[in-house]
Amino acid sequence: MKILSVTTSLSEDSSTLKLADRILSAAAAAGEEQGWTVETDHVNIRTLTTSLTDMTLTGFRSEELEEAFAKVAEADAIVTVTPVYKVAPVGVHTLFWQLIDDKALAGTPVLIGATGGTPRHSLAADSMLRPVLSYLKGLVVPTSVFAATDDWGSAEGGRSLGGRIRQAAEELVALTVSMRGLAVTEAGHASDAEADHATGAEAGHATGAEAGGFSVTEAGRPGARSRRGVDDEFDPELITPFAQLLQG
Repeated sequence: MKILSVTTSLSEDSSTLKLADRILSAAAAAGEEQGWTVETDHVNIRTLTTSLTDMTLTGFRSEELEEAFAKVAEADAIVTVTPVYKVAPVGVHTLFWQLIDDKALAGTPVLIGATGGTPRHSLAADSMLRPVLSYLKGLVVPTSVFAATDDWGSAEGGRSLGGRIRQAAEELVALTVSMRGLAVTEAGHASDAEADHATGAEAGHATGAEAGGFSVTEAGRPGARSRRGVDDEFDPELITPFAQLLQG
């Protein structure tokens, strides 16, 4: 299972980067508890600001930007974390998702995280990023994670933040397992035989008991991306290419 963090960290040791690392660690732990081997990777949008600006103005994609977009398309799950300023995610973070290929995120589970100075901004990233990610057909988990300054500076805040991180990470892993068509034995280990022999439920759907135990009966090899019902309803002809928008 490949989990990618797409984070806008505006300094080398920011709270945004710390939150992204904690969420990745919790997701990796949740996956490994179920018997999966979890690989994590990281994209810092801070390093892509010039490339994103150039693409906005010219439509040209740099090599590093192409590489970042490719990582998103190849990931089994995404953790996206942004700082919040003046009741909105920092602009370059949203721009990354606005410029990515329309199908790169389709069918991929996504967890939204954000940091800010006050809890009053706790829904800012969720309310603005969730529509963008849903437009891209990403599957955003119900629980988002917001970390205010107080969450880092007190024991009570730290416990509350830890609980939100664990809950969101478990939701992300559960959804990723179900979307990838992975079969798990009672011991929590992948079984190729079970994956190849799908019985008891319609392909692409898990029974209630299986969903609770992260067991899916859809036939498929571990790691295969299931986008059933996504590609048939997605017509790329209806989407105006970004380069064409520049000419308008």
